[in-house]
Formats: sequence, C-alpha cells, structure tokens
Amino acid sequence: MKEVFYFGHCWADNIGNAFIDFGINYSLKEALKEYDVKINNISNVQPYNDFNFNNRFPYNLLSGGRKKQDEIFDLRTHTKPDLVVLGGSLFDIFWCKVHSGFLEWLIEEQVPVMVLGGGGGNNYSSEELNYVSSFWKKINFIGYISRDEKALNNFGKYAKTSFSGIDNAFFLNDAYEPAKLHIEPYAINTFDLTYPRVVNDGYNKVIKLSHRLLDVDSFKSFLKRWFKAFKIVKTYDFISDYPNDYLNLYANAAVTHSDRVHACVAALIFGGKAQYYDKSDRSYLFDRVKLSDIRNTPVSLDMDYIEKEKQQQLKNIKTVVDQIF
Repeated sequence: MKEVFYFGHCWADNIGNAFIDFGINYSLKEALKEYDVKINNISNVQPYNDFNFNNRFPYNLLSGGRKKQDEIFDLRTHTKPDLVVLGGSLFDIFWCKVHSGFLEWLIEEQVPVMVLGGGGGNNYSSEELNYVSSFWKKINFIGYISRDEKALNNFGKYAKTSFSGIDNAFFLNDAYEPAKLHIEPYAINTFDLTYPRVVNDGYNKVIKLSHRLLDVDSFKSFLKRWFKAFKIVKTYDFISDYPNDYLNLYANAAVTHSDRVHACVAALIFGGKAQYYDKSDRSYLFDRVKLSDIRNTPVSLDMDYIEKEKQQQLKNIKTVVDQIF
C-alpha cells in the first residue's frame, strides 16, 4: 500500500483552510480510488509557533532562547511518504521561511511532491519569485495543478507536469452535505481582512461571521489587537472552530458578502450568490472560473461549467500520480 500524506489545516487562523482540506481529501480519494493507497493528514500549524518564538519580537525575547533547527520537532519529517500533497497559498516568502526546515527535508529526501489546487504567491514580486524558486527548483516537484493562471505561469515551470486547475474548495458540494436550516431568507457578511460593515442586499436578516477564531480565542492575539478583539465579540454573530457550522450557513444563505475568498467559494458551490471585497492576488481563483465580476456585484457560479472543470481536475491528479504509482 502506498502512503500519501497531505499537509494542510491551520483552521483556527482561517476556517477557510478547512474548506480547502475538505476539497483536497475528497478529490484525492476520488482520483486515486483505483490505487492501493492510504491518505494521511498532518497539520502545518506547529511550524508557525516555532517561527514566532525563534524570530518575532517579543516571542523570541520571552521564549528563553532560540531553538536550533535540529531541536525543532516537525511531525511531517517523521513520515515516509510515497507522495506529499500540498495546497493553498504556499509560494510566498513568509510560507517558505516558516517551513524552511520542512522544505530542506523535501529536497534532501527527494520525496515526490504534488501541489494541488493552490500554490499562489503573495505579490509576485521578483524578490518573492527568486526566494521561492530557490527551494522549489530543487524539490522533486512531480506535479502542479494550479488554481489561477498567474500562479501557473510563474511556478508551473518548476514542476515536471503542470495543469491549469481550480481551487480545491469547489469540491465542497461533493465532500459535504449541508444541513437544512430553518431560518428566514438571509445574507451573510464575513469581513475579517478589510473593515466591518453591514451589507444586507435587501434581506431583513444578516448573519455576521468571522473566519479567524484566533482573534477572539488567543490571549496573545487579544493583547496585540485588543480593540479588534472587542469589536469582533460585539459585532459578529458567530465564530466557531467547526467548519461544518460555516458550511451549513453558507449553503443556506441567499447571498454572501465577504473579503474572504473561501467564504465566497463555499457560498457559490452550494448554489448561492457571492460578492468579494478585497484586492488580494489570491482572488485570481475567481477569474479562472469566469467570475471576474464578483469584485463588483453578487454573482452565481455556472454549475455545468464547474462540474466539467472538476472532472478534468480529477483526471489531472491521476495523470500526475501515474508518474510514480
């Protein structure tokens, strides 16, 4: 039996990461069902804590001394994968610095790596591209399935095989069946990254969510951003550590207004409308599925079109995996 390891998660920082994880796990199981494989999941969250206490004031001052690289415990490097799968936005300087020890392990072990439905950069500057490529051109990067064309054009050249793909969260409606909620027709507002506002879109009921549990559930975040923490507690209706709660709400909403890309993706894939309110390069995933207008007005997803794209993505995953299995 082949061992496939997916390294992702970090839900408390952004519950939208769970939407990626749900989609990746579904698409891997579906695409690899003809193989004798076991799909394992390990979180990427601990390296962020190690990075903070080694490099960021005041954590590094209060931690009692910097850990050496060989003193840092990374569960990921105590595995023997036949294939490593990564997703999300990992082609940026900060991600590579946080996970530098892990990336060096991938280089040393030459473990086959597939980046699935993600791999975006932060700003696509020459500095970022040079830093990221210093790792990825040395990794056994067997396959890249992007979620937007800009990422593919910048990073696809480092992979042995690359495809233009879609974001993993577009598989949410396959991976999860939402509960039917008995609520009057409502709009959702999820604003964590820009500024809180109320957009009702003609509906009497508006449910205000946050994707970032750490803003209200972490003492260090509370001390650092106490005003924002108080504001969230006062103005938001719902914050949870359980992704299914959010999916139930997005699936039953008439329209979602958000500065979180995956809040919009979740609403769209369950048949609702969504409008996006930010300028992040991560939002190119909407252009990939013909939703450029999402930045200006609520839009709906062409379900027939996205289903064809999803079937192609499953075929592309199998094409990548056929290189090694």
